[in-house]
Amino acid sequence: MEKLKPHYALKTIQKLLTIPLSRIITRTARKGAVAMGYMDDDDMVEVIHRLRAEHFVKFMTTYENPQIWQDVYKYDDENDNSLYIKLQLSADRKKAVLIQMKNDEGSDE
Repeated sequence: MEKLKPHYALKTIQKLLTIPLSRIITRTARKGAVAMGYMDDDDMVEVIHRLRAEHFVKFMTTYENPQIWQDVYKYDDENDNSLYIKLQLSADRKKAVLIQMKNDEGSDE
C-alpha cells in the first residue's frame, strides 16, 4: 500500500539522525551510499538534512510487514547523483532508520 503524504515528520528523522546513538543506517544504505561517493555516516546524514518536503515521493509498507511504513524521497545532489532514499522511525520512535540510499534508476521499489 502506498500513500502520498509522509508518514513520519522529516524534521524528526533529521534531528534523530544527527545523534549517533539515535541513528540506524542499514548495510544496504551504506553500500549504496558508498557506491555514490558518500563514505561515512556524516556524509549520509548531511544528504538527509538537505531533503525538503518537495523531495517526498511516497510512503509505503515494507514487503515483510505491512504495518511498518517507510517514507521515500528522491533527491539530486550537487554531483548529479539522483538519489532514492527510504527512511523510517523505529517502533519506539526513538531512532531514525536510513533504510536505503541508492542511485535512482527510475524504479519505485
